[in-house]
Amino acid sequence: MASRGKAGTNGAPRVVIPDDVNGAYTASPELERLRTLAQVDVHTTRPADENDLIARVREADVLLSFRPAFTRFPKPVLEASKRLRMVCISGTGVEDVDVAEATARGIAVTNVVGSANRAVAELCLALMFAVARRVPAQDRAIRRGEWAGQEGIELGGKVLGLVGISGISSELAPMAAALGMQVLSWSRNNDPARARAVGATAVSFDEVLERSDVLSLHVRLNPETRNMIGAEQLARMKRGAILLNTARGGVVNEPALLAALERGHLAGAGLDVFAAEPLPKEHPFLRMDSVVMTPVSAWNTVDASQRMIRQSVDNVVGFLSGHPINVVNPAALQATPKS
Repeated sequence: MASRGKAGTNGAPRVVIPDDVNGAYTASPELERLRTLAQVDVHTTRPADENDLIARVREADVLLSFRPAFTRFPKPVLEASKRLRMVCISGTGVEDVDVAEATARGIAVTNVVGSANRAVAELCLALMFAVARRVPAQDRAIRRGEWAGQEGIELGGKVLGLVGISGISSELAPMAAALGMQVLSWSRNNDPARARAVGATAVSFDEVLERSDVLSLHVRLNPETRNMIGAEQLARMKRGAILLNTARGGVVNEPALLAALERGHLAGAGLDVFAAEPLPKEHPFLRMDSVVMTPVSAWNTVDASQRMIRQSVDNVVGFLSGHPINVVNPAALQATPKS
C-alpha cells in the first residue's frame, strides 16, 4: 500500500503539502510526527496553476492538502503523480479531488470530519446576529461620520430553520434554543427522532421554508442539492427572513438570492461560501449592506485548526503505518495501482 514507490531520502515515503498558504502546518508541532515516518516537503504559497501544482506533487507518495487553499486535484494531476498512494484533505469535503479517478488508480482519499463543527456553528450565530442587528452596516456608517441607528430584529422568539441535520447544525440548534428561538429542521431522511436528539422539530421542506425567520443551510453539495435554494424556494420564505449559508456556495442559486435581496423580500443574508471563490471583485454582493460575508473562514479558529491538523496527521500516520482511517473511497485500498 503506502510502501510502494518510496520517493524520499533514506527510503522514506515523501509527503507533500502543496498549499500551506496560511502557514498552519509549518507552525504546527504535529509536523514532527510526520517527519519521524516520512520526508515532508511543505510549500507555503498557492500553486500558480495546474502545471505548478503537478511540479510540486509529481514525486509524492502522499499529498496533504490544506482544504481552504482551494487546491484542486483533477485527473491530470493524479495522472502525473505516478507514485501517489494517498490524498488527505484537511476538511470534510473532498469535491476538489477526482475521487473516481483516485479510486481507479488505487489512491486512497481521506478527510477530516467534525474538527470544525463548533467553529462553524458559532460563526452561524455570529452571522445571524450581524445580519439581524445590521452590525457591519452600522459600523461602516459610523466610520463615514454618520450617526443614525438602523433598526434590526430580535432573535428571541423567532424560528430558526435548519436545512440538513449535521454535526454543525447539531451544535447550532442548542445555541439558538438558548436564545429563545424555536428550531425546525428538514433533512433528507427527515427522521423525527434524529431531529429531536439535536433539539429540533422535523417538518417538511416547504414548511421549514415558510416558517423560518432565519434559514441556515447544512447540506453537502451534490447533484441533488445544487441550486436547491432557488427563486421558487426563496419566494416561499417569509418576507423579512434571513438566509445563512456556511455549507457550499452551489447550494444556493446566487442570481435568485440577489433578486430576493434587491426587491426586499429577504432582510439579509450571512454568507461564508459562494458560487465562485474567491469572490469576484465586481460581485453585486459587495455593494449590499444587507449581506454579511466571510471568506470561507467559518472553520477558521485556533482551536479548530489545531484539531484539523492533528486529525489530518493522524490520517497520514495511520496510512503510512498500514492502518488507514477516514478513507472515503475504501475500494482504492484493494485496487491495483496504475503505473
